[in-house]
Amino acid sequence: MKKMRWCPWVVLGAVLLFSLPTGLAAADPVVLKIGTLAPEGSTWTKVFREINKELEQKTGKQVTLRVFPGGVLGDEEDMLRKIKVGQIQGGFFTGGGLGIIFNDLRILAIPFLFESYKEVDALMGKMAGFFEKGFLANGYKIMGWGENGFIYLLSKQPIKNAADLRKGKVWIWEDTAIGRAVFKEIGVNPIPLGIPDVLVSLQTGMIDTVYGSPLAAISMQWFTRVSYLTDLPLSYSVGALVVQKSAFDKIPKELQGPVEEIFRKHLDPMKTAIRQENQKALGVMTRQGIKTVTPTAKDVSELQASVLKAVDPLGDSIFSRKTFEEIKGILKSLRKEK
Repeated sequence: MKKMRWCPWVVLGAVLLFSLPTGLAAADPVVLKIGTLAPEGSTWTKVFREINKELEQKTGKQVTLRVFPGGVLGDEEDMLRKIKVGQIQGGFFTGGGLGIIFNDLRILAIPFLFESYKEVDALMGKMAGFFEKGFLANGYKIMGWGENGFIYLLSKQPIKNAADLRKGKVWIWEDTAIGRAVFKEIGVNPIPLGIPDVLVSLQTGMIDTVYGSPLAAISMQWFTRVSYLTDLPLSYSVGALVVQKSAFDKIPKELQGPVEEIFRKHLDPMKTAIRQENQKALGVMTRQGIKTVTPTAKDVSELQASVLKAVDPLGDSIFSRKTFEEIKGILKSLRKEK
């Protein structure tokens, strides 16, 4: 019988295999593919690259992040459908997409809900845990919060009040129940479009009025097709990076904590950076010749009254009335303290 000869490289490989921590030897590398509307080269996509770099270093490439930026996968509803069928594992979503996953996130987008970023921060300090539990219950894990900031009207004609708004060809993001209710109350018949279609529609004249954060207006190049910005923060746009829980659970247990820590480490400071960039973006648009329109106190009061009238009858199918009342109570207490 021929004596078996052991190759030293086979022996070394066996030693290394069995010396790996439990769970890593048999685990396949986990690639978290995420979509985002943020354009390539934007602050957000740069941060996602930094997250991936640290993931590769800290997990030995057991966990990596692959980003599909600029809406190449479609709008946020399209990305959610792709998550459900397993084409991607998550995405960075704004309030529109987040509200589809967990209805109560829609409350944060109600116009004139917040008066300042201090109120936003104080409320999220109290409610973030509640929202994260809601996402888990719906099969998603929030890896970190973000924001787009306060939203403004941008238009080809000056808009000071509801009457001016009714004259415009106003864009509305697809499937925004609150937005539809508010526009209906004001008397505006908006034109629904996905975000990737907005710039072309501004160019062709299909629409002449849009809304977004100053940074988004520059990143998406919308500011090149408008002439006016209404100096009135309409609503707040929250953001979050979410991953399907079943995809997160495929990460070896001993790596789940470090992976989550890496995401939070990079995403948490973005709040301050985005606010600074929004402020800079306002300056850029002013230098590019975009004129600022300032509504009167009466105009603002009338718009606020229309919003309250539109939101009041919305039922629990849009968001939980109980959660809405709780949020209003928190904000009322904060304003009393102030």
